[in-house]
Amino acid sequence: MDFALSPEQLLIKDGVARFAAGDHAGDRWSTFAELGWLAIGAPEDLGGFGGPLETLLIMEQFGRGRVTSAYVAQCVFAGTILRAAGRSDLLEALIEGRRRFAVAYEEPHARGNPAVVAAQARTAPDGVRISGGKTRVLDAGTADTLLVSARDGDDVLLAAVPAAAPGVARVAYPAEDGTDVADIRFDDALVEEGGVIARGGDALRILELGFDHAAGAFCAEGLGLMSVMLEATVEYAKARHQFGVPIGSFQALQHRMAEMFIEVELARSMAYLAATTLDTSDPAERRRGVSAAKVQIAKSGRFVGQNAIQLHGGIGMSEEYHVGRYFKRMTMVERLLGDADFHLARYLPTAPAAAREPAPV
Repeated sequence: MDFALSPEQLLIKDGVARFAAGDHAGDRWSTFAELGWLAIGAPEDLGGFGGPLETLLIMEQFGRGRVTSAYVAQCVFAGTILRAAGRSDLLEALIEGRRRFAVAYEEPHARGNPAVVAAQARTAPDGVRISGGKTRVLDAGTADTLLVSARDGDDVLLAAVPAAAPGVARVAYPAEDGTDVADIRFDDALVEEGGVIARGGDALRILELGFDHAAGAFCAEGLGLMSVMLEATVEYAKARHQFGVPIGSFQALQHRMAEMFIEVELARSMAYLAATTLDTSDPAERRRGVSAAKVQIAKSGRFVGQNAIQLHGGIGMSEEYHVGRYFKRMTMVERLLGDADFHLARYLPTAPAAAREPAPV
């Protein structure tokens, strides 16, 4: 398969790379809107362009620059849901940067599975009201609207709830790498008129579609993080001398760095696989591609990060040196939207029969 980038894709990649290499501290959401990055994957009549491959290019460069942003949670995850639900009114507001959405789907004891929904929705005289709890909602602190999954009898619905509505309580706290997460409690929170995004099977289908697009984007970020850790390790091995020679001349360390390179390239191929399957019409194929990529990214990221720390020695463990910070973020990416165990269990039922059979002894 030809993965040569088009001139337009090269422009996106180079533009994001320049942004990621510069000063990107703070909330740069308005900058994302001005550059058109919030419109990626949206319909053309709303000014959208591109799709999962363009998202991969953005997130790989974000990973390389360790850009901490709400892009995946608020643009890829929420934007995919709004696009699939046909809510052009809300999607247009997201693209223009006028509204920001966070997806409140994960519940305690659900282990990240979007199909496990215990929050309750009930029909009241004034509309639909939602009660229940959601945990580790990504980038909820800057969101003005929450896309919430809840169970209405035997059906599941997705609804847009104002983050500041009565009955909505957010408990924000920093994640392990300092990023924005929150636990949210809904206590008879009212869904405004027109706020129900989808119901029944469509709601779960749309939620899982957004989940897969966001997981694929995190795979691309992990690829960028791994690439920098490998490059930093190679450069350090060239500059660090022991016994009068660069440590990179030692064959054992060369073998270790070669294995790191192999893991990065495996991760790259799987990240591209995920991107190419995201727009398929077969949900099982999409889930299979994304989950396989997430498992490989988790495996490769841990191998590359651990070896980068070990080959750097004590400096690799310090907070001041960038390799340690990259590995910390890689550890988060490994677990966001399902860890390796979750995605392996998700992959196996959809795998071809030959892949499920044990290897011959």
